[in-house]
Amino acid sequence: MERLEAIFSPASIAVVGASTVPGKVGHDLFANILRGGYTGVLFPVNPKARSVLSVKAYPTLTDIPDPVELAILVVPPKAALAAVDEAAHKGVKGIVIVSAGFREVGPEGRAIEEPIAARCREAGIRLVGPNCLGVINPHPSVRMNASFSNRMPASGHISFISQSGALCTSVLDFAAERDFGFSKFISVGNKADVDELDLLRYLHQDEDTQVIMIYLEELRRGPEFIQEVKEITSGDRPTPVLVIKSGRTVTGARAAASHTGSLAGSEAVYEAIFKQAGILRVDSVEELFNFAAAFAAGKTPLGNKVAIVTNAGGPGIVATDMTVSSGLELARFREETVAALQSHLPSTANLHNPVDVIGDATQDRYERALEAVIKDEGVDGALVILAPPNP
Repeated sequence: MERLEAIFSPASIAVVGASTVPGKVGHDLFANILRGGYTGVLFPVNPKARSVLSVKAYPTLTDIPDPVELAILVVPPKAALAAVDEAAHKGVKGIVIVSAGFREVGPEGRAIEEPIAARCREAGIRLVGPNCLGVINPHPSVRMNASFSNRMPASGHISFISQSGALCTSVLDFAAERDFGFSKFISVGNKADVDELDLLRYLHQDEDTQVIMIYLEELRRGPEFIQEVKEITSGDRPTPVLVIKSGRTVTGARAAASHTGSLAGSEAVYEAIFKQAGILRVDSVEELFNFAAAFAAGKTPLGNKVAIVTNAGGPGIVATDMTVSSGLELARFREETVAALQSHLPSTANLHNPVDVIGDATQDRYERALEAVIKDEGVDGALVILAPPNP
């Protein structure tokens, strides 16, 4: 966990391949860390530059006189291999390789990625990537945008893990529109070392993370993943885990293989894994955020029995159909609940689920109806509908 902490909350960062040319990934990533208000010490590494954005540059990692906890590599694959050796000699704890051209391009790239992963293991260095967007920790005590996305998200209590860097940028845009905050944000790319299970373990222990969201193309660990994640989602201190899994179709699976070197497996196998591990699968980014917001509110229903309170019959019927088709049930009210509703609602109201408080309902009528149904022990959650009346 200490090595992963050095990736998410490093006291110092070296960007190997920091460029003086705006528009290049090495320049923009360095600029994002610098301008994002990073609270640690930042070193650009570039043998051909005296400085990058007015910060003194160093020819190599080993030329930096101070300790370096995290090294971010934005260099071609063969240069990355040499930089990993320098990082091991320097005592670096974590490495993020943003560059592409590894496993995802075929045997030639794999032949470089595998030795890099092996050298990191030998040196006790945790590796994120290669072929990834980077890592973001917006917490005020860190403020690290170590990615080539120039959007620093707000600080919050939801963490996001993704195999796709491009999807990360879309998620950041979506979050900004909704004023949505993150605890940790990480793109894992080819997963040469650090994978979803490593991050789930870490984030489960992270006090700032209440919900974990994942974009997944493939898993490389099966039984071990199920056993450990089940403890995370339903143990003594459960953390909700939400996932979007791509590669549902044969064509989509082929696209995943060429994207991050992933081999997407059978849909039935993944459905079984998610179910056994207690992971909730969603179908879109919007749905992912809706579920995450609900879980982050801190009140999770204990069951699947729903009460519906509405002022219009049609929407109440539609909501009933959606409730049942979603695998939920309409709650059956107890006699005392029906009696409480009868004492507060007009004679034309429907006192059974769905509760129709009639179109002219005011705030007080809604409040009393809702209060009555949520006191019923047979109700796990309530859906309230307001169809504004024409008058």
